[in-house]
Amino acid sequence: MKRTANLIFQHLLWRGLYFLSVLILNILISRFLAAEKSGQIFYIMNNLAFILLLVSISLESGVVYYISSGKLDALQMARFCVLWTIAAGSIAASVWWLGLRFTGTSFFGNADFLGASLLFIGGILLTTFFNALFYSKHQFGFPNKILVVVNICLIILLISGNGSEWVRDHFLLLYFFSYALQGILLMTVFFIWHPEKGERGIPSSPVLKMVIRYSLTALTANIIYFLVSRIDYWLVAHYCSASDLGNYIQATKLGQMLLIVPSILGSTLFPLLSSGKRANADADLQCVVRVLLWINLCICVMLICFGSYVLPLIFGKSFDKMYMLFVLLIPGILAFTANFPIAAWFSARDRIWVNISGAVLSLLLILAGDMLILPYAGVRAASCVSSAGYFCYYCYMQIIYRKENPSSLKDFLFIRKDDVKWIYQLIKNKISWVFPEKPIAP
Repeated sequence: MKRTANLIFQHLLWRGLYFLSVLILNILISRFLAAEKSGQIFYIMNNLAFILLLVSISLESGVVYYISSGKLDALQMARFCVLWTIAAGSIAASVWWLGLRFTGTSFFGNADFLGASLLFIGGILLTTFFNALFYSKHQFGFPNKILVVVNICLIILLISGNGSEWVRDHFLLLYFFSYALQGILLMTVFFIWHPEKGERGIPSSPVLKMVIRYSLTALTANIIYFLVSRIDYWLVAHYCSASDLGNYIQATKLGQMLLIVPSILGSTLFPLLSSGKRANADADLQCVVRVLLWINLCICVMLICFGSYVLPLIFGKSFDKMYMLFVLLIPGILAFTANFPIAAWFSARDRIWVNISGAVLSLLLILAGDMLILPYAGVRAASCVSSAGYFCYYCYMQIIYRKENPSSLKDFLFIRKDDVKWIYQLIKNKISWVFPEKPIAP
């Protein structure tokens, strides 16, 4: 039990440090390139991420489940992941190349950009797969340490080379190279730490079919979640200016930072709720929702009070619209915060269709709202529509949950004296860490 608690702590600590390094990088990129150019880079990464999501088929989900359950050899699967990276990376690169060609973008003839795109594609795939392989072996701290170290090196390079013309000219290549470096290091260390023990080749066809079938189930939920959280990027890019896009993406990225702890805690709650061993599971769930909601509410109130001064100071003067865009996103951020534990509750009861249905409803609302309002109301409408979509998602989940579990809305909203004590006791008692048996849709 003590080892389990230490593993959870390492995961939260180093994953948290990784996201902190990502935040610092986002700030440096924003100051380095200003709103217009940084928005273009993050928009490019968003497009590439969607292509990679499709070609990866969420293979990491099957990897984690079947290796951690003892049904799959890790080293054999690691070899298959390398082969899949080559195949999926080639498909992704071809789709990206064709997309650049037929859209007539100026990036098509840029050798640095094309090279950087290949590095990003390969790096993301390797990082995703080998992170999953490490996690399946219950090694949570080390892979995140690699990601943190590489990001720190890039941060130092950007700070020290801020005035360098070479760094500015090759910035995209350097930035995307860091992703490739992370993936290569993770792959290399995994094979060093897990030498061959008689299991050669790759998994058999029946085993691979089993893994891929599971992964495709997770892919459905992941695609919907991706579109819910990022489809507005494409619509803002189409209807608004490049500067508006840069401001909007950074505002949403700031909001996503507030959802890191709820998402991690939601996946941690899954085994607790699915075990059926806790008599007060519903009361525990409501407590977690209240605590997370009030923590993020306090952070949001602070940003409302001081954000108009602090955000342009941190990100740069070109991000003059970011504050208001973030304020308009706050209702949606808080709704998403409260939604993660409830989504875990439905997933733990093998009711993932409830999560997917709510996400689809949110996606349709965001898509219709942005197409109708964005051309006339400008970029602020995107924040309002996204908030409305996220809030609708939360209301849908709440209604279904409360139909099946009689409770009042105040049980989820108003903090209680025993809540902090409950969290302390939960940590003290060392929740057992196991992996989800079903993919969790947010």
